Amino acid sequence: MLAGCGTTPGVQTVVDDRIAGHALLVQIEASTSESGAWGPYAHPVAGGEEGAEALAGRLDGLLGELAYARPKGKKVHPLMEVEDRQRLAAALAEGLSAAAPDERVRFVLSITDDAHTPWMTPTKRLTRGVAFVDLEGRFHLAFDLVDDRVAPDELDSPDPTLRAQSWVRLLTETGELEGRGEDGARRLWVAWPLIAPSSSAPPQAPEPEPEPETLSQPNASKLELLDELLRDGVIDREEYERRRARLVDPSPSPSETSE
Repeated sequence: MLAGCGTTPGVQTVVDDRIAGHALLVQIEASTSESGAWGPYAHPVAGGEEGAEALAGRLDGLLGELAYARPKGKKVHPLMEVEDRQRLAAALAEGLSAAAPDERVRFVLSITDDAHTPWMTPTKRLTRGVAFVDLEGRFHLAFDLVDDRVAPDELDSPDPTLRAQSWVRLLTETGELEGRGEDGARRLWVAWPLIAPSSSAPPQAPEPEPEPETLSQPNASKLELLDELLRDGVIDREEYERRRARLVDPSPSPSETSE
């Protein structure tokens, strides 16, 4: 059993598999008297089998733009390897399509890595968190561990939406980082627009359109991140130009509007 995810009451396993030392466990969890109430969320995310496949592709794209850096470190790392990312995206899509409005999806990726590991250092690298879609149609990912070597007996199990155990810096191009909690606890929590808002959500005032030829400060920071990803070889020149064009000109492309 993977650390931090178990067979507890109110938990339904979606995926539990191991491929060449890479173990992925994804579960649907319901709120309890101990955890407090969650949601309501825009679950289940509708779409059927074909919709789940399309959702998996969309989630894979969002996961693909995430990167992290260690404290005081200059090197930027992709969140996870492509194969692990695609497995997680498919499992999250399945979980979100089956979850109830008061349930969310939790996950843990455990990678056995004992190469060049100092003596007494844990050999497993863990990435752990929760996912859900709110009533405004935004997809949320909150992590408490990101590629961290932590011994199972040293693990705490905090709610990732309250605080994170990892000390990495989370980087995103188009997502919105939620920042610290009300108590000042650091969080690794990012959200993106995903689906049309639920009818039960209050109407939102339209956002003012950005002035032409004006690059906002958040987008300027994201361009700097793109430069780092290209320089470190995380993305190629073609992917760099595609993502840069989307930041410079935020208007949707014809392919996006036709979806």
